[in-house]
Amino acid sequence: MYQAVEMRWSMALGITFAHALITYAGFRLLGETALIESAVQYIYFYIVVGSSVGFGDFSPISDGGKIFTATWVIPGAISLFALMIGKIVGAITVSMRKTMNGYGNYANKAGHVVVIGHVPGQTAKLLEETHRLHGSRDVVIVATQDLSGQQQSWEFVRASSLSCQDDLARAGVKSADFVVVLGHDDDESLSACLATSALSPQGHVVAYFRQDGNANLVKAHCPEIEVVTSISTEQVARALSDPGAGEVLRHLVSTKLDGTLGSLVFTGADHIKIEALSDWLRHAHRATLIGYRSADGAETIITLDADAQIHEGQTIFYIASKRLPDGATYKGTSQC
Repeated sequence: MYQAVEMRWSMALGITFAHALITYAGFRLLGETALIESAVQYIYFYIVVGSSVGFGDFSPISDGGKIFTATWVIPGAISLFALMIGKIVGAITVSMRKTMNGYGNYANKAGHVVVIGHVPGQTAKLLEETHRLHGSRDVVIVATQDLSGQQQSWEFVRASSLSCQDDLARAGVKSADFVVVLGHDDDESLSACLATSALSPQGHVVAYFRQDGNANLVKAHCPEIEVVTSISTEQVARALSDPGAGEVLRHLVSTKLDGTLGSLVFTGADHIKIEALSDWLRHAHRATLIGYRSADGAETIITLDADAQIHEGQTIFYIASKRLPDGATYKGTSQC
C-alpha cells in the first residue's frame, strides 16, 4: 500500500483513466446504456461504485453487466478510489509536516512581517510591539534553529544560514511590508543585511546592531536599510547629565504609553515652512514636530530652523499621544 501511495501522480491518473475507459467500453458492449447515456451519468456511477457508497438509483440490469461489474468494475474502482484518496491525504500530510518543520514556502505571501533571526525574549517583544503599532499581520520568522512546536501566531522558515537568499526568498522577503534583521550577533546581522539587500525587498527594512562597527558597513553599502543600534548606554549617560532624561527616552520609544514618537510622509503641499508645519501638527493633531529627513538614507535633522522648508514626500517625525493615521494629509496653504 505504501508503494501505491508513493506512486507518481501521472501514473496513478493514467491507471485510473485506463480503468474507467475500459469500464465504459465494457458497459457499451454489454448493452448497459442507462449507465453511460451521458458523461455526467457515467462519472456519477463510477464514483458511486469507487467510493463504495452503493448503487442507489442506477445499477447494471443484464447478467453480463452484473458479472462484469462484480469482477472488474467494483474491485478496480474501489482500489483506485482508495489510492487517490491516499495520495491526496499523503500530499496534505507532507505539506503540513514541511510547513511545521520550517520548510514551507511563503514567497507568494504579501503585506506580512518577516523577522530574520530568532533571539529568545527579544523576538517575542519585537512582535508584541509591532502588533501594537501595525495591528494584526501575518508574521514569518527565519531562523537557523528548529522552532517547530513553538509557533504561536507566526510561521517559521528553517534556514541553513540567515544569509541564504533562497531561504529568505522562501520567507517572502521581497513582498513583505516590513523586514526586521535581528541576528544573534552583529556579524550574523551584517551577512543577513547583505543577503536581504540583494533581494531588493519592496517593504521597509530595519536591522538591529549592538555596536557601531558593522552597523556603519550596512549604512555604507545598504543605504535602503534603516539601522538601529542599542541606546541603553546612551540612556545611562544622558540620565547622569540630565536627571529624568532616561525616563523621557523610554517613554518616547514605548508603544504602551502616551506621548510616543511617530513618523509620517508629508503630503498635501509641494513645500511648507517648518513653522507652518509645526503649527498645523499642533492644532490639527496635538502633535509636536521634532525633526525631519530630507531624503531616504539621509540623516535625520532635529535642529529646526523656522524658515527651513519641508517638501512633499519627505519624512517628518513628531511626538503625539497616539500615532497619526498613515493617510494624514496637510490641509492648508503652501508657504514659501
